[in-house]
Amino acid sequence: MQTPARMLVRWPNWLGDALMARPFLRGLRAACGSSRIMAIAPEGFLALLAGDGVYDETVTLRDRALDARVRAFRAEVAFVLPPSFSSAWFALRHGIPRRIGFRGDARDLLLTEAVARPARGDLHLSREYLLLGRGFGVREPAFRPLRLTVGAAGAHAVRDALAGALVLAPGAAYGPAKRWPAQRYIALGRKGREQGWPVVVCGAAEDREVADGVAAAIGDGAQSLAGRTSLLDVAAALSGVRAVVSNDSGFAHLAAAAGAPTVAIFGSTSSAWTAPLGAARILQHPPVCSPCFHRRCAIGTVCLQAVAVDEVWAAVGDCVQRYARISRETR
Repeated sequence: MQTPARMLVRWPNWLGDALMARPFLRGLRAACGSSRIMAIAPEGFLALLAGDGVYDETVTLRDRALDARVRAFRAEVAFVLPPSFSSAWFALRHGIPRRIGFRGDARDLLLTEAVARPARGDLHLSREYLLLGRGFGVREPAFRPLRLTVGAAGAHAVRDALAGALVLAPGAAYGPAKRWPAQRYIALGRKGREQGWPVVVCGAAEDREVADGVAAAIGDGAQSLAGRTSLLDVAAALSGVRAVVSNDSGFAHLAAAAGAPTVAIFGSTSSAWTAPLGAARILQHPPVCSPCFHRRCAIGTVCLQAVAVDEVWAAVGDCVQRYARISRETR
């Protein structure tokens, strides 16, 4: 099969999914080295992944010249990673002759190759994405997921704030069924302060209220940066933290990809499907109804309530010790 001259990749809209798609794009670059690849994604994601060096052109979803640039690129193949109808329609209306994506959401007729998706959790999402490239020889890279390569420009203040800190990420855009109780984050942060560690609460702008409340309740030595920093600045600073405790959210994926010792708390979703790639310890006690993938729980988030503060604190200690050991061995 002749390698296409130009290929377009419509990147996932969620941060965690975007980071789990990195092996796909690396595999695509390895299999189709002579192709020019255009990536379309939210602006912050493109800057975050620039260090991977696996695409030739980029365009953001909010670029006013988006349509013109895509048509001028004249892609022969589009890989549609988001599962939405609109993303498949985007590839069709731009006249891309070969359109590959997962079945579902009434979009099968918009794709030239609608790939059957395994049941959620049968394969890790990073391996699901590889299925889209099978016809082009895309295979799982033979190396571990590489750490993000992010420049330090503009990140000095954030880097100083996060240096040696216990970082807490109590938000999750998906919904309450993925949010470990704020009171438990507060208790965990107080344990960190008892050890003399700085505590920093992080998250996106929509997490600012809960993050500010957690930091205030922890008291002196704790601060909130939620909604006050760029994605790129936080990514550049995460390698210097003591540990990260996060819900199953984009922040957990970002921390693990950056090489931070990470504890990820899972509730209604499947860690077999979406565990962060990298240095992450997963805590999950699924009841019989798990994984339900609900945004809200009708029975009181039994899955999250089962994760105790002392268990998370012990996991933090284990991660810190393991990370220190690995750092010594790789010097």
